[in-house]
Amino acid sequence: MVDRREAALRDLQALGFSSYEARVYLALLHGGRLKGYEAAKRSGVPRSMVYQVLGRLVDRGAAYRVEEGEGTFYGAVSQEELLARLEAEARERFARARESLIQIAPERPAEAIWRVKGAARTLAEARALVEGAGRALTLSLWQNQLDALQEALKVARARGVDLRLVLFGERADPALGRVYYHHFVDPKVVEGRLRARLFVVVRDHEEVMVGNLTESEAWAVRTRDPALVLVAEEYVRHDVVLAEMTLAYGVEKLTALWTAREDLRQMVTGEEVHGPA
Repeated sequence: MVDRREAALRDLQALGFSSYEARVYLALLHGGRLKGYEAAKRSGVPRSMVYQVLGRLVDRGAAYRVEEGEGTFYGAVSQEELLARLEAEARERFARARESLIQIAPERPAEAIWRVKGAARTLAEARALVEGAGRALTLSLWQNQLDALQEALKVARARGVDLRLVLFGERADPALGRVYYHHFVDPKVVEGRLRARLFVVVRDHEEVMVGNLTESEAWAVRTRDPALVLVAEEYVRHDVVLAEMTLAYGVEKLTALWTAREDLRQMVTGEEVHGPA
């Protein structure tokens, strides 16, 4: 179980507090108004350093100082007020940075391919495409990937973005509208052929991200190259048609077709690349 105090210390440091500042702020938040030596004792910060730390907290608006007859006391600004102020300051910094960077950064060439690795980065890039869509999203997702992107997709659809979604899974929020389930070939067979849970996100017919996102591996490429956008959308359209054919004619007929022919079986299972299982 994660210690709440340790988690709070990490979160404050992630927001720009030093280790000493985080510890003293939590001591004030928990202990109420304290004198300097009391803040040092409760926080574990050396007494020789605590007044400097308290001064920095006051300067950044995380604490206040009160002079009374019994001496000088320090108190913590409430967490709600502190976080609201930090959030507002962060928004202002991002807005300034956006304006300054736009003025000096050249536009990324359409044919550039942006490679990303790691689950957090891969998911963040995919979510950015979803959140940036203005007209349409074309997607092929596995269940774990949809679960991670579902809320952003619901928001996109609510603002009028058209969704075309092929799902390697069993459940999707009805708020997403029509979903095409990939039942014409067992997803396990597809994963075995690809050696990945390949996903596709196409934004507004202009930009695409293709990658793999599993518990053990995550990577992706992102590009606005028109040829690659076209290929990705055709990949999803192909699966949409097969999904509808499966509903119309039954999965048994399609399975019998590809399992009965060696050329189709080798393509579907990946034997032509990886050899027999």
